[in-house]
Amino acid sequence: MSSDRVQALLLALEAASENVPLRLLLAETLQAEGNTAGAVDQFEILLNAGQLPRDVLVPTATLALQAGNLPVAARCLDAARNAGVVEGVTELQRAVERELGAGEAPSELTEPLRVANQRTAELAPYMELDAPALGKRVTFAEIGGLDGVKKAIHRTIILPFQGPELYRKYGRQAGGGVMLFGPPGCGKTLLARATAGECGLPFFNVRIEDVLDPWMGISERNLHGLFDQARASAPCVLFVDELDAMAYARRKQQGSAGRALVDQFLQELDAIGAENEGLLVLAATNAPWDVDDALKRPGRFDRTIFVPPPDEDARRHIIRLLLTDRPSEEVDLKRLAKTTPLFSGADLSALVERAVDIVIEEALDSGQEPPLTTQHLEEALIAMRPSTLDWLASARNYVEFANQGGRYDEVSAFLKSREAKNWRE
Repeated sequence: MSSDRVQALLLALEAASENVPLRLLLAETLQAEGNTAGAVDQFEILLNAGQLPRDVLVPTATLALQAGNLPVAARCLDAARNAGVVEGVTELQRAVERELGAGEAPSELTEPLRVANQRTAELAPYMELDAPALGKRVTFAEIGGLDGVKKAIHRTIILPFQGPELYRKYGRQAGGGVMLFGPPGCGKTLLARATAGECGLPFFNVRIEDVLDPWMGISERNLHGLFDQARASAPCVLFVDELDAMAYARRKQQGSAGRALVDQFLQELDAIGAENEGLLVLAATNAPWDVDDALKRPGRFDRTIFVPPPDEDARRHIIRLLLTDRPSEEVDLKRLAKTTPLFSGADLSALVERAVDIVIEEALDSGQEPPLTTQHLEEALIAMRPSTLDWLASARNYVEFANQGGRYDEVSAFLKSREAKNWRE
């Protein structure tokens, strides 16, 4: 027989059937009075509506097992896995599997388990990769210019790996987090890969598609799995590309999904429940101002390196590399480097490709194979402008109005450089 409290709650729910806190209170009251089956029924109503709170999923599944309601237990298990719940899930799955037994079970029971196991296995192809096979080894010698950036990376990142005894003597561990930032197309990803090459370490490249998933909780689990794989291969370099997309500032977010991923990032960087010694985490972003501030605090991505557009010497070197193995005729590299201020490495690559298109058109018209010349490159240059200009315009606003802590001093210095000033004028 139901108590007066239960009757009152049922009456209240007749007038407000979608009131989640009220239904939760009814379920908890029924459970406290020993009506396990009745409590499970109320929890199931919330589960069907997708409104059963995340922290109640595992307890509800456990209660459903006690009541002999395997379908609800299996569905709660599946929902918990999808929501990224960790605590108690492994034990719960074992309990559900024990109840199912070795015999043939109805599909409505086995399907949620199959889906949960399938989601766990989604990372398997990545986890089984041999780390050195994740990319061709690159060194600084293959990157044109950026000498100042290379020196900063060598001092900040490479030396602690090459001389760990000295750093260990002073209580400094090799590892940590470094964020590369700057305009798109200026070589941040290539620099990260070259850093691993200079250290002779495996390189793991984490992209957006490796992490983000539309199912709640799966993105966090993907990120955790990638960090675990990197820890198992330490010492190694774990590179997170487009950090601003995966760790967008929580103060700017509307929903809760992105916040959970940022929280997971913080746990991984702080090595909660794990050990990050020997794990060097590099990240790249075009928008450091959009990265959550918590990730920039000491022990996380507290070390930042600005990767500017290549200077004149670097542009000359990049163009020379881009012309390697192409039929060309005494290209005036110095002249081209001088007429391409603020061009990124990607811009210069596009310039060469456009010039090649002009040469191919000439070859098709003449039936001959003319070499690539300075004239072809200058003709292609007429219709081009640096892609870095929009980024520099945005960066100027942050330098002027959001640089109280000196975080963007390197950007400020670059904006005062001769090339940047000349272009603005």
